[in-house]
Amino acid sequence: MQADELLNLLKEGESEHLAFRLFFGREAIETLVAFANSQGGVLLLGVTELKEIKGIADARENVNQWIQEVQSRTTPPILPHIEIIEIEGKLIAGIAVAEYPVKPVAFEGKYYRRYIKFNKELTTREAFEFRRLSLLSRWDSNLRPEKTITDLSIKKIYQVIERISRKKQCLPEEPFTFLRKYGLTEGESITNACRLLFLPDGEPETTIELGRFSSPTVTSDSLTLKTDLFTEAEEAVRFICKHICKEKQPEASIQWQYPLEAIRELVVNMIIHRDYSSDYHSIIKIFDGYIEFYNPGAFPDDISIKNLFSNGYISRPRNPQIAELFKDAGMFEEYGSGIRQIWTVFVNSGLRPPEFIKLPDRLIVRVFGDISTNASIHQEKPETTIDSSKIKYEPEQPKEETVNFSNREHRIIRLIIKDNHIPLIEIAQTLNVSKRTVLRDLKNLKKERVIERIGNEKSGYWKIIQN
Repeated sequence: MQADELLNLLKEGESEHLAFRLFFGREAIETLVAFANSQGGVLLLGVTELKEIKGIADARENVNQWIQEVQSRTTPPILPHIEIIEIEGKLIAGIAVAEYPVKPVAFEGKYYRRYIKFNKELTTREAFEFRRLSLLSRWDSNLRPEKTITDLSIKKIYQVIERISRKKQCLPEEPFTFLRKYGLTEGESITNACRLLFLPDGEPETTIELGRFSSPTVTSDSLTLKTDLFTEAEEAVRFICKHICKEKQPEASIQWQYPLEAIRELVVNMIIHRDYSSDYHSIIKIFDGYIEFYNPGAFPDDISIKNLFSNGYISRPRNPQIAELFKDAGMFEEYGSGIRQIWTVFVNSGLRPPEFIKLPDRLIVRVFGDISTNASIHQEKPETTIDSSKIKYEPEQPKEETVNFSNREHRIIRLIIKDNHIPLIEIAQTLNVSKRTVLRDLKNLKKERVIERIGNEKSGYWKIIQN
């Protein structure tokens, strides 16, 4: 969040998605829970209800303490995203939380929702009804009357129970209690999510197609996954790792062509955001130098690709029950941060930023790897037509001009991402080059529309332009 974005928020005033508090305390956590139980929101600390900027002393030193306190006092624990912004010489904390997929979230045993610009406490009956209604509107939460617990793999249920109990450091639950607690059963029936999560072997209901392409139309290796969602996630990551492992040097650890944490995040995002009512399959295609992820499901109309990289967009998981089980099992950490985290990991690794293509009924993500130390790998242009009988659609993909940047220019971008107010002289000192050299690199990055200078050299800041 930049200073100008914060000033625009102040002009809007408190609302269903925005609140002001002078200090961090009970009221602040209550407000974050109310946002999580509504449609997400941002809390600005160091601002009065009359929009006066007072600031918070030692704000940067308190960030970790605030995060720990929010997590320890909320059930299920929510993980806020906190940014410190300097404005008018004062520090303001912007705390953002996404909408929690399976509501309601409690703060010390009490439930709150956001109404206009107020927090309303819910009664126990209202909280129970709220949870029931929040599940009814989602496909994964709908019941499968023809399926019961006998149509599940009890072994797989026990495996997930054990995984969650280890992560939460609590005693394992009995399967029926576990399924009821997560809302995966009602009477004798199970939900769609329950079926997909604990699908017995040999009873396929979903498909992920993976292929290693030696040319735009020829595969050298392929894999079709038709099993439960946890296994699909693990096997998909394993297949990708098989084909992105760079040569292992003697007495050295394996080097990867792509950052593994971002690859795992991409696979998990495909699974929890997929439209399982669609006839299309999820598809992962590995080429020389880049990977493409195709996932069925229309993207929300109120979220643009640009919104994905901001902290202000509201995350609404398409499959909240699947998302909740994946989160509690440790498959990801924070709701609503996946795409932003993927982009940041690639850029911080000195790699070309991922591309996100929003189409009417699917999302395509294209990521680019490190090919500098592997002479056998050459990056090819993404194809516009895929000749494969397994793929049920041929997306129109924009042709792009590839721009190559020097290692020093990549380092400059990473320095700006870490501190967009970094002085020119500090960049030069960090890179051990002259100020004139840095000016020349910055001129090239501005020419290629990678960065933009907002304001003058003393009081302005750098902005990463995200296409």
